Amino acid sequence: MISGNETFTRREIMRASTWTFVKASWKGGTRFVVENRDGGRLTLVARPPDGDTHRHFSMVDAFISSLASCTGTNVILLLDESGVTPRSFTVKAECVFRHDEPRVFEKIHLIFLVSGDIGEDVVREAVRRSVTAVCPIAVTLGRSVGITWDLRMKRK
Repeated sequence: MISGNETFTRREIMRASTWTFVKASWKGGTRFVVENRDGGRLTLVARPPDGDTHRHFSMVDAFISSLASCTGTNVILLLDESGVTPRSFTVKAECVFRHDEPRVFEKIHLIFLVSGDIGEDVVREAVRRSVTAVCPIAVTLGRSVGITWDLRMKRK
């Protein structure tokens, strides 16, 4: 485990199958600009300044969005491997987040909304694999908080 002033060694980086680099730069108040290794940027705000009417993404929103996007991406890729493509596909995340310390997620429920001429069993298996084995965010988070999910299919 890395803590304090420790950094990853080149050997540790080379052993990893994927290395992710993200930098978060403080911009005042509770605003951070997050930049990935490719230069993509996202502004996150824990609490908007008084009088600010702009819509902001909080750090928690970004975290849960990553979970929904990761599981969704992997479902789409798994369906593609099976030779099927949904007409529409959405992942909703419902969470219970504890505001007292320790500030943790107590429950996370993902809802997969899928339409198209696809067999439900194929989609259900893709969702199960994504949540339990393929999406690293879901697998890691699932070790500390139970992630439940529902599949809602609409034939079109």
